[in-house]
Amino acid sequence: MAGPAHADFATTGTEPAYPYAQPVDANVPKRGCATTLSDPTNASASIPAVQVIYAWHEGYGNRYNDVVEQIAKIVDRMDWSVDESTNYDQHINFSCRTGYNTSTYSGYAQALVIPEKIEGGTIGSEIAADVVADDLAAAGYDNANRRYVVFEDFSEGTAQGHCGQVCLATADEWDSGTILHELVHLSDADHAKATEVPETVDVSDVMSSQWDNWNLDQEFNSYYDPSELTARFPNYGLAVNVATTPWFTSPVCCDVGYSNDLLTAEERGIESVAPSGYPASFTLSGGGWMQVTPQGPDAQVSARYFDGRRSLTMNVQSWSEGVLSLTRKPAVTAGQRYKFFARVTTATSGNVKLRLSWYNSSNALISNSDSSTYALNSNWQEYSVSAVAPSGAATAQLSVVSPSGQTFAYVLDSLQLNHCNNGKTTDGCRLDGLLPYTY
Repeated sequence: MAGPAHADFATTGTEPAYPYAQPVDANVPKRGCATTLSDPTNASASIPAVQVIYAWHEGYGNRYNDVVEQIAKIVDRMDWSVDESTNYDQHINFSCRTGYNTSTYSGYAQALVIPEKIEGGTIGSEIAADVVADDLAAAGYDNANRRYVVFEDFSEGTAQGHCGQVCLATADEWDSGTILHELVHLSDADHAKATEVPETVDVSDVMSSQWDNWNLDQEFNSYYDPSELTARFPNYGLAVNVATTPWFTSPVCCDVGYSNDLLTAEERGIESVAPSGYPASFTLSGGGWMQVTPQGPDAQVSARYFDGRRSLTMNVQSWSEGVLSLTRKPAVTAGQRYKFFARVTTATSGNVKLRLSWYNSSNALISNSDSSTYALNSNWQEYSVSAVAPSGAATAQLSVVSPSGQTFAYVLDSLQLNHCNNGKTTDGCRLDGLLPYTY
């Protein structure tokens, strides 16, 4: 009996277009092959890499020749997304097979993408990833130093990351956002979790909004920090930084990408000191006192936080303006734009403003650039101030300022100093973060 027509479902998804549009096909860089093997099933002596599979079933037939270049272009977009996300040059290592002229795109695509028949497939309905994994293992694709990206051409409604005998990211909706999302899961990264409320995500991210966003971790606060490879992000007992993934190249500073951060992981996330301790990396002048936000149910975790597991609480006193500052002053370039972001919340009400203070090479204050005054609420709203470094500026200090005449407490987390030079957004800065979403 003939199988159902392939037109019953469409494999082509919609490419994500935020934070800005991806290049047209002709302008997507060809990633190329990081390693090439005569027998891709025998990869034990190879570098860690990603193997791309076109998975077909006899019910719909083998369309490899029709779609192999389409698949290769999606794979190239995945690599572009990793590299374009930040100001670090980082790429995915892809494994290819010999026997093809990779100087042509057709030859490169055929070297990159291997067709494999999935005997256990289910026609036209969702298929569990372990079924695909079992068939790949039976065909010899079960190497520990390979991660398999599988483009399914027969099931429907499937996008999964699965790690057992075989670790694979599989999807039947073919677009770079969906498949990169599943591949990043194979590095033990969860969705871009944010806040102390379970199952709450930061949505400006391929890991939580792969239908819209192609970028990795614009705030450097959830699972990816190429600027500090020792930085780790908690994920249900695991310590994760996808930038250290062995099937990625080592990140190299500094090119131009969508986002960047001039702060350290500790300055950004306030993670090293236990709840109720004195915050490292911060100084305080004027009215008030500060501490790492006290614990919640877990003795090592603050009761409130936006990223990671801890935050800083500032107890504002009315008698004087309170200025909470990062102690270190990152280097800046005069005439360049910078943007200071911070997530701030309160259980009551109160007002703060963000400040960029510019210093010369002798550490003398030149001027301050203040935001408007923000009325805080119980949400983890992201606030910001953007300014061009004045003539003579060599460093900048970041501060949260609470005007005098108030008595309240605010909670601070997820700081970032963005050098606004991406050349793609209106002001060159990464886009403002949205409120977290609970699903």
